[in-house]
Amino acid sequence: MATDHESSSFEALGVPPGEINAWTALGLEPFGAALARGDGFTPSFAVHYLRQLRRTIGAWSRASMDSSEGLRWHRAGFAARDATKWRSLGVDVDNARSRHGGYRAP
Repeated sequence: MATDHESSSFEALGVPPGEINAWTALGLEPFGAALARGDGFTPSFAVHYLRQLRRTIGAWSRASMDSSEGLRWHRAGFAARDATKWRSLGVDVDNARSRHGGYRAP
């Protein structure tokens, strides 16, 4: 069962309170649960894709982007590696998305 602090972290990233225990039972922390939810997974469906989800979550964590900002980049269609390149150039997610759509890579 999630602690109050953990629950508020889940909720801050958009995970409904009623799903928190299911996500923690799968071993996912707030960022991972929010990423999975954003990709259309429910806890009962995610159980079959945990290896893939953990790889994706790990990439964002290794890039130090396991945060609400990382979620914005992920949901905009960027891989963690590309997001960190754009950020290092001082480009925000909205500008990067408009350039990315035109294939103007960093």
